[in-house]
Amino acid sequence: MAKASGGAAGDSPSDREELAKAWLLRLIERTELRDVGELSLPWIAKEAPPLIADILERLSDPEGAENGDLGAERKRLAKVARLREGPTAPELIPRDLATLQTLLIESLRRDVPEAEPGDFAAAVSRLAEAFGTIQGAVTRDLVDRRSGGANHDPLTGLPGPSHLEEWLRILIAEHRRYEHPFAVALIDIDGLGKINDAYGDEAGDGMLTAVAGVITRQLDAVDQAFRVGDDEFCILAPHQDASQLKPAATELAELISNSQLDEGPRLAVAIGIASCPDDGDSAETLIEAAEQASYAAKAAGEPVATTDSAGPPLQDR
Repeated sequence: MAKASGGAAGDSPSDREELAKAWLLRLIERTELRDVGELSLPWIAKEAPPLIADILERLSDPEGAENGDLGAERKRLAKVARLREGPTAPELIPRDLATLQTLLIESLRRDVPEAEPGDFAAAVSRLAEAFGTIQGAVTRDLVDRRSGGANHDPLTGLPGPSHLEEWLRILIAEHRRYEHPFAVALIDIDGLGKINDAYGDEAGDGMLTAVAGVITRQLDAVDQAFRVGDDEFCILAPHQDASQLKPAATELAELISNSQLDEGPRLAVAIGIASCPDDGDSAETLIEAAEQASYAAKAAGEPVATTDSAGPPLQDR
């Protein structure tokens, strides 16, 4: 593994990829078959070596890797996404990456002695960061292809309902296989019509663009925002439940409120949060639960509500 990490033995990309391929095959040979899972053989033989070379470069020289050829890396990650097609792709791609990450961690444990206390933990942390970047890029490519070529919203630049549907499929598949939770926040914007009437549609569009900018800046690296209606946005937050997302949603509502002028018509925000699996494990159930929570926030005059505070569905009251 030390060879594959860089150095004089492999200065060119092709050299690094050959070393990575040889190292990966040795790693798999030494690993029990049940731990390898069902990694795609074409991927191991063809596409994994450049990906592994990139990862090893990140581990040995994080700053240098960040300044590398991002365009070439994105193309390689897109190839990873295209190796898995069909309706099961949202389940298979995260599984492939999780299996590969486990193999690399075990290799670090076996092959990289700690020169200083904490070296192994630091290497695993960098590895996790690298895989987080990889999985995000691969998932985005998969979503873009499976959403039927749907364009992002031209006003805000955010992905739209088709992209949300695909992201939900992927996160639900991850939950069903790995029990990873995630939260859904629906952001309802009220008062847009009054702004359009008072100042014109251009002013209303400007306000929506500003709101989208606030939402985007508040997202964690793994979160994803969408515009799903004329005055509605959605956020998906992997590995969180409703209670964990609520403080950030409250801060977001406050930022949107504080960014507006005191005089004249103002936008009001109501955010409803639901989570998988607490509120269901289907897209329809989760979106409906988040909508009910947003209605409860409006009724209570609060900026944010979860399903715990929403009570039974409004039509049953």
